[in-house]
Parts: sequence; C-alpha cells; structure tokens
Amino acid sequence: MRRSSTLAFIGIAATAALALSGCGLGASPEADTDASGDIEGTIRFQTMQLSPTFDDYINGVIADFEKEYPGTTVEWVDIPSDQAARKVSADSAAGELADVLDLDAATLAPLGRDGRVLDMAEHAADLEDSYVESAWQSFDYGKTKVTALPWYLNSPVLLSNQALLDTAGDPVTPTSYLELLDVSQEIAESTGKAGFQPTSIGFPNYLLSIGVPLVNEDSTEAVVNTPEAVEFVEKLAELYKSGGIPKDSITAAQRSEIDTFGQGDTAYLETGPSRLKIISENAPQVFEQISIDKPLGAADSTTWIVAHGLAVPKASKNPATALAFAKYLTSAEAQLALAEQSSVFPSAVDALEDDFFSAEPTDLATEARGIVASSLFDGGTMPKPPAVDAEFATLLWSSVQTAITGETPAAEALEVAEAQLTDLLKSRVQ
Repeated sequence: MRRSSTLAFIGIAATAALALSGCGLGASPEADTDASGDIEGTIRFQTMQLSPTFDDYINGVIADFEKEYPGTTVEWVDIPSDQAARKVSADSAAGELADVLDLDAATLAPLGRDGRVLDMAEHAADLEDSYVESAWQSFDYGKTKVTALPWYLNSPVLLSNQALLDTAGDPVTPTSYLELLDVSQEIAESTGKAGFQPTSIGFPNYLLSIGVPLVNEDSTEAVVNTPEAVEFVEKLAELYKSGGIPKDSITAAQRSEIDTFGQGDTAYLETGPSRLKIISENAPQVFEQISIDKPLGAADSTTWIVAHGLAVPKASKNPATALAFAKYLTSAEAQLALAEQSSVFPSAVDALEDDFFSAEPTDLATEARGIVASSLFDGGTMPKPPAVDAEFATLLWSSVQTAITGETPAAEALEVAEAQLTDLLKSRVQ
C-alpha cells in the first residue's frame, strides 16, 4: 500500500536557511578529497524530517546497500527541518558533519560557496545525463560546480478556480507571468476579485521568467534593475490599484497564498501538487471547482523547480563509501520507489519515464502528477541561481513593496534593491 506525504519540509527549509547565511563554518577545508578508495566501513547519513513516515523506505534502501557492499554500515540520523540550517553551521564549525547530507539547495549554499563538499561535476561526472538537467544545475555554486547529487524535486501546476473564472467570462488561461498580469486585470474589472497573490519567495521566479538574470555570472552582483523588471513591477502596481492582487498580500502580514485561494479570493494558484490535499481538506467547496493546467512558463522552459540533493562533505572520514551511498540512493530505481509513496518527483530521468507518471489520470492529484513529470522530463523547468535564496528573495520583495503600492517609482525601488542585494552577495564571499 502506498503512503502519502507532502514532504512539506521542501519549502520550510528555504526559510530555515536564512539562519545559516551569516554563520561561520570553521576553518577552510582541504582543496579536494580522494573519494576513490574501497567501499567499506561506517558512514552517517543525515536527512530532513523523513522519519517516521519514510522509515521503511530509508531502512530498506540502507539494507539493500549494505547487502550489495558487505562490510559497510549506514547510520541514519533524521533532524527537524527547522533545525537543519543551524545544525549544518554548528557541525561544519566543529568538523562533525554527517558523511552524507540530505539538504535543499538553499541550505547547502554556504557549504557550496565555501567549497566544503565534493564537487559532483568531478566525482560523478558520468552521471550528469541521468538526472533532469535543471536539477543538476540547481546545485551550481561556482566554486563548487555541483554541490550535491540531485535527489527529489518539486515543481508546480496551475490551479484555477473555475467558478470564479466563469463569472469573469472564462478568460484565456495564462501561460506566462506576463499573461497572468493581463488576465488578472480582466478578472478584477469583471468580478472585483484578484487574479493571484504574489509572494516574496515567488517574486524571483517571476523576474527570471521574463529574462531578468537576478545576479551576474559569478553571483557577486545583483542584476534586478532592468527595463523588464521595471515594467513588471509597474504592472503589479496597476494590479494593486485595481484589486487584481490582494491588497493585504502587500501591505499586511501576508496570508498564505493557499489560504487566499481556498477562501475564493483569487482565481489562480501556481503550486506543487501536494497542496491539492490541503485545499481539499480546508476548502472542499473551492476544491470541487478546481481545474488544472500546465504551469506558467512551461511553453518557454521557465517553470520553477525546487531540488533536494545528497552532498558529501570533504571532511568525511569515509568519502568513498559516502559517495557510493549517495549514488545508490539517487539511482532511478530508488527514486521511483520514493516517488510512489510520496508527492515529490524524482530527479532521475529514467524514473520519470515510468508508467506511474504517464498513466491515465483518475483525479486531480494524478492529473497534476502527470503534468509535473512531463514538465521535468521535457526540460520545461529552470532553476534559480543558487545565490537567490530565501534571504535574497525577502530583501528583494521588501524593496519593491513600496513600488507596488505606488509610493515609490519602480525604477527607484529596483535601483535600491540592486544595491542592497549586491552588498549582500559581496558579504558572502569575504
């Protein structure tokens, strides 16, 4: 029997990573680590909030690995998501990092920027083509080109409140964020309701999708004050004035975009398929009106992706076995088994080809699963630059809020944001 879990920590970790941004990580690591030795001995494997839901799965993979490699022992440690950032910082400073770390791209950032983990572009170069390209790219920190082997992923679908859209005259479904702004204006004018709720975490994705790079090539300077960004913020300001976006999402403590959608106050919600269960439980009347479409940006390969990966610290006392276990757990077979009992998606291309993802949909959840798998498999996703983490997103959003409310010209707000974000980026490499 399959068990279901939202693996909610895939989003929580981004916020937790804020705590790690300015923390010291201890003495600099060695230039590189030899991971070519015998696969034997004991390693410690640390995950984020997988127990107890996935005890059988993890223990099963560990048992299979130890059977395939006699003489190995994998000690599994699971920690709460909200403790991950501080624990990584403290363990790194003390030289006590686990041999294999399950972390999201944002929490891995300090280790990657400082070159403290094996570069998988060197140690697992032969596996690059076996993973979704955008997942592999999600862990590129420059100094460490690929900080982790991609493990599980999340990517969105577009949910629509069809009852609200019918009232609005059934406008054409948007396929990009720019189209979403236009359609939201139509909805506001005809119904008095909002089209969608912008969020601080989502805002960098909006700009990336319209060609705003956010950072320069080596992530030492922010690039957010562009003509495209100015136009986008100005359109958001127009929507704010007309009611096309909820006013309290800009001026007050931001409601969850899921709550806003579930209350029938917005027509669209771009989110991961796992959120369907939350809506069905908390807002059954709205759930009955939901239709599902391809995510924004699918047509031009700019849909967002969130990735978890398995990293091996250079300080590991047993890097050969740690690397072997990371490869084993991220194999197509192991990833498919995880996907079949959860709501996340594999990064292994061969796993995405399985009939589990292409079967005829029987409900909204299976329809959403097929859409996301297709988006990942067909190269429809684009990673954020790793430097654009929760701290970056929060600072950017706080800078443009006054422009959205009409208090500050968009170009001026983005100019200030660019300077502040550049200071942030430079502070990280000192």
